[in-house]
Order: sequence, then C-alpha cells, then structure tokens
Amino acid sequence: MSSQRYAKILAVLTAISCTVVLVSNLAATKIWSLFGIPVDGGIVLFPISYIIGDLVVELYGKKAANSVIRASAVLNLVAGMVFWLVGRLPEYPSWGLQSSYDAILGFVPRVIIGSLTAYVISGFINNHVFVKIKQRTGKGLFVARALGSSAVARLFDSSIFETIAFFGVLPFKEFILQAVFAYAAGMILETVLVPITKITSSVLSKRLTMNETAPKETPLS
Repeated sequence: MSSQRYAKILAVLTAISCTVVLVSNLAATKIWSLFGIPVDGGIVLFPISYIIGDLVVELYGKKAANSVIRASAVLNLVAGMVFWLVGRLPEYPSWGLQSSYDAILGFVPRVIIGSLTAYVISGFINNHVFVKIKQRTGKGLFVARALGSSAVARLFDSSIFETIAFFGVLPFKEFILQAVFAYAAGMILETVLVPITKITSSVLSKRLTMNETAPKETPLS
C-alpha cells in the first residue's frame, strides 16, 4: 500500500507536468502585447513546470525528476509530429481552413522543437543544481534551492526556446525584449508561488512519510 500511494502521487505530478508543457506549447503560438513587449502565450502556464519539477526532485530525487522530464518530452514530440502530419494531409475542398491551420498549428512543430530542447536541457540543469544546493544546505532552505536552481536553469530555457521558436519571426529588438521578459516573468511568478510550493512539498512529504510508518493504511482511491 505504501508503494501504491508513493507511485500515485508521482503519477499525478507526471501527468500535470506533461499537460502543462503541452498546453504551454500550444498557447505559445500566440504572441500578445504587454505594454508593447511581445510575449508568447506559453508564459501564462509554463512556469508551473518548474514548480512541478522542484516538487518531484525534492520528494523523489533527481532520477525520478529526470524521468518526468523525459515523459513530458516524448508526449510533446508525439504532438508535434501529429500536428505536422495532419497539416500535410490533403485538405477537404469545402473545409477552407487549411491556411488557418498552417498559420497556428503549422507553427507548433517549431515551437515544440524549441520548447523540448529548452525544457530538457534546462530541466536537467534545474534538477542538478537543486540537488547540489540541497547537499550543501541539508533538508532546510527549500525556497533557496527552488529559486536558486530556477534562476540558473531559466537562463538556458529562455535563451534556447526563444532562439529556436522565435528568432527571425520577430524583429531582433522585440526578440530580445521577449526573451528577457520571459526570464524575468517566470522568476517573478515562481517567487510569488514559492510559498505554496513549499507548503505543497511539506504536505506531500508528510503523507509519504506517514505512509511509510503506517503501511496498512487504506491508500488513496
């Protein structure tokens, strides 16, 4: 029973991570304006992926956290391939929306390639730095390792994703503004939410610990 609850919580976190990354990639096809700064729609949700990553590496370790990254990457790779393949299928004559599909979902494969490359590299870096900070500071200072690892990883994430997905799509000045804003906005959002992340980590940790000391308890349905 203990292993069942342990696995269920990890499965839920993995599902959330996969969903966040996929939806963020779809949302990133829209560029919206924030006081004249071009911002991709993925910024609304994607920072949550770092929060999920921090929870997994805190509760389950770097190996499990890296497995979640790989699962999310595979799901998004499949999505990109499907969008591309469907776009190549012959259009039904009376449908008349092929150009709209190509303009939106036809752009997704490039976004997904950029996102996957950035997500995998920055995710592995985030997990590595998170663990290194934890080894130096012990089990305390969750906020320090969560924000510290993200500060480093997001440099890679923003630079890689923005370059692959939007370089040449936006004028260079706007491209730089978007990349800088994406980094800053992600860090601000994670900083605002880190108290909730810390509480969530504490609650889940207690449930897992309680489960270990009371293995006969009825597992979550």
